[in-house]
Amino acid sequence: MLVEDVVSYLEMKSPEELRPARDRGAEVELREVSDVDTIRAVHDRVAGPYGWMSLAWTAEKWRESLDRPGVRTWVPRIDGADAGFALLCFDPGGDVEIDFFGLAPEFTGRGLGGHFLTVVTRTAWEAGATRVWLRTSSHDHPYAKASYEARGFRLFKTETRERELVTP
Repeated sequence: MLVEDVVSYLEMKSPEELRPARDRGAEVELREVSDVDTIRAVHDRVAGPYGWMSLAWTAEKWRESLDRPGVRTWVPRIDGADAGFALLCFDPGGDVEIDFFGLAPEFTGRGLGGHFLTVVTRTAWEAGATRVWLRTSSHDHPYAKASYEARGFRLFKTETRERELVTP
């Protein structure tokens, strides 16, 4: 099914722009992961409610995406469970794109996303980023854009397009 999708591109140009979220006291273990099966499983939990196009990716497409130079993926564990994931693309020129970011539905609404985003954004700055950017869609979590803006990301471009809504 084709749907209209409004895509917002947001950026942060210096580490001083980061407005950290309050730590909600949850025990969050952030681990870097490169295993395709683990990433795909948590991705599908995060993406399922929103029909992300990547739900239709094959294992080969996932391997290609994860094997690109500069790609790193983190999975937060909360209360012993994989709670979400973030995939960052480190460009040799200094840009870092947060290509994928999200929490599984059972972890949303608890203030954990802001803390996770803070940690991921700090990781990009500490790795030498000159700019951190991301995009969000009108088909992401309804508070995604506001959460990014609350952390200090600023809108720099918006586009409207049609896209396929994928069902898991």
